[in-house]
Amino acid sequence: MTTILNEGRIGQFLSKAGFPMSQRVFVEEYETPRHAEEHATLHELALSLHRGNLALILSGTLEASEERKQMVRVASTHLLSGINTLVSILSLTEKLSLKVKEAIALSRVFYETALVAAFTCVGGPERARRAELYSVYKTFRNQTQAHQAGGFVLRVSRVARISRKDPQIVAALEMFGGSSRIRPCFEENREEMTESVTSFDARAGLLFGGVEGMIHEVSSEIIHGSFHGYALFDSLHNGKSEMEDKLLAHHEMVLFAVSLSIAALSRVIGRSFDMEDTMGELERSCISSLLPYVPDDMAAQLRALYPD
Repeated sequence: MTTILNEGRIGQFLSKAGFPMSQRVFVEEYETPRHAEEHATLHELALSLHRGNLALILSGTLEASEERKQMVRVASTHLLSGINTLVSILSLTEKLSLKVKEAIALSRVFYETALVAAFTCVGGPERARRAELYSVYKTFRNQTQAHQAGGFVLRVSRVARISRKDPQIVAALEMFGGSSRIRPCFEENREEMTESVTSFDARAGLLFGGVEGMIHEVSSEIIHGSFHGYALFDSLHNGKSEMEDKLLAHHEMVLFAVSLSIAALSRVIGRSFDMEDTMGELERSCISSLLPYVPDDMAAQLRALYPD
């Protein structure tokens, strides 16, 4: 990685030492046919998810009850959030580079968005209502924030205040309370959410569990800024071919995490909203996209689960 160096003492020192100067910050980028193929696959999955979400939104217009409409609204909002994350991943990974480190962190964001969406769907109207009211609750509670650093307290307040008498605010405070401690939307952790999804659809839970084991630990190292979180991706001892191979392996991890997350969520949405045909096709495309990159024994198992 080459970084910007000003013509100051540090720049003069490095110039004398024989290091090249640069006037911009950048990371080295690599291009390989395999990465181009994987990136195209990832883009196609993002596009298919977008189409699936449009089908979900259209199905919501046909729902008779407001509760079902709310469930569709919450699920489609989660999907929009996930699609936005995928756009960011695609931008970071257009070429092979150290940007894949941040793409792995975002693949965890995508996975958790999909898991929460699935958990909300399997909980029926009550969880969908809770999700919407939590957004109202959090917006209201965050109108005034106090942050303490050392002996100083900084208060930030919204100028346009939301009335406590607003019907949605009243409903949100009835659900989450008005104590000084802001409560979470759901009390369940990821493991408990996965168990809930598994009880609704065992295969969806299995797919989510695979993503959890694949990316959560490494993404935590990245997100929390550990030394190891960077050392996993770069080393001064890596040559060009070694660097390409390492970055390509990490990019495949992103592809796997996204594919399995979409497949799992597709199963849940398909069963929750009577969209098995549309979402089943998306699920199968996710699994088939992985077949060229997995060992033969795993590919055989996936084909057994998803026969043509």
